Amino acid sequence: MRVGIIGAGQLARMMLEDASALGIAVSVLADSPEDGAALTCTDVIIGAATAEAGVRELARRSDVLTLDHELVDLELLERLEDEGVVVHPPTTALRYAVDKAAMRRRLGAAGLPMPGHTTIEPDEEADVAHIGEVLGWPLVIKAATGGYDGRGVFVVEDLEAAEATLRDLKAAGITALVEEAVAIHHELAALVARRADGQLVAWPVVETAQIDGVCREVVLPGVLDARLCAEAESIARRVAEEVGVVGVMAVELFATADGLVINELAMRPHNSGHWTQDGSVTSQFANHLRAVLGLPLGATDPIAPAVASVNVFGGDQPVDLDAALHDALAEPSAHVHLYGKSPRPGRKLGHVTVVGDDGGAVRAAAWAAAIALGTPVPPEMEVENR
Repeated sequence: MRVGIIGAGQLARMMLEDASALGIAVSVLADSPEDGAALTCTDVIIGAATAEAGVRELARRSDVLTLDHELVDLELLERLEDEGVVVHPPTTALRYAVDKAAMRRRLGAAGLPMPGHTTIEPDEEADVAHIGEVLGWPLVIKAATGGYDGRGVFVVEDLEAAEATLRDLKAAGITALVEEAVAIHHELAALVARRADGQLVAWPVVETAQIDGVCREVVLPGVLDARLCAEAESIARRVAEEVGVVGVMAVELFATADGLVINELAMRPHNSGHWTQDGSVTSQFANHLRAVLGLPLGATDPIAPAVASVNVFGGDQPVDLDAALHDALAEPSAHVHLYGKSPRPGRKLGHVTVVGDDGGAVRAAAWAAAIALGTPVPPEMEVENR
């Protein structure tokens, strides 16, 4: 069996590890030979994820196509599906991860919980002042397509800023999704894996910390109560069935005073699931491969009562990662995963996961190892000194 992965970033790189364990061959379509997965994969095609020649060659070599990211050409993938190529997740589901406005329409029609919102097409004139009156200020304006890790998301405080942002999106031909800025009590992620025949498994819901739209840490169980986690899992299961996803899907949610609301979807392995490599019976990467190939899905139980996963970022000071790795591994419980990237300020370089019996202790240990690797602590976060 051979899986073709569109994109060759860290998610593809980590999929390769589980593919090797399962005896699954992998080909990747990489923008550059220096991409994380291109450095470790034995079958690499160089080309853009939206370029037809490279995607077709990847399809020719593979039994199924899947994704490292959602910055893909949906129309091209639809044509390949019409020609008999197996794409998982299928484009009928993938559309709702690629297009945030389409996601809001589909899930809202299904009665799933959403923040207040409206969409503005590039050729549409909108009464922004009225939208602000209805949804309240500030507003959150999102590019419906093309955004990720906080890119394409703008919090605007007043009418002037909103109109300027909407003009920029209009000039670029991008649909705008305008949302109320909900008061967030907690950020959660619910991760599921689903096969085409409907078999579905869910990992425990995790608490995440997002700074400037980028995930900095994931903790299990965090401060989330069992009722809230059960509700979040139920929502994720409903979304998976509603859209017919095949593979891993993450549902990002906000806990508000009025209950849970869905923020965004990702239909691939997700940062909120990196903890599963070291903290779960079956990792998200293994279950994604199993799902897209129609293999039985593995158990999702955590192997310890507490798990913490902290992302490693480049800081302002240069770091020799080889030397820093020695210091990080001096934390004996730390599982360090580096992505083969050169350090630079703000660049995500890897993650550290620690499992154990005490939530505070595993979080402190994970941060200690991440800091040893040069990760700056965001001023918004409190991290125990070790």
